[in-house]
Amino acid sequence: MIAGSLRGERVDEIDLTTDDDKVGKAVDDLNQAIEDYNKAVLNGDTDPDPRRIDAAAEELRDVCTS
Repeated sequence: MIAGSLRGERVDEIDLTTDDDKVGKAVDDLNQAIEDYNKAVLNGDTDPDPRRIDAAAEELRDVCTS
């Protein structure tokens, strides 16, 4: 599955509902990680590394709960 179904939905809603710079950066980082993952899949990578998505999602969680 391409992770693009995540981008543009709930993640962007988080960014629109806050003016916190840390949250905005975390959302941007997550969107970029998803975009890069999708690009790798579309370029034929059969085993793309999801760790950047995991790390970015963890950072978003951390800034939202601190």
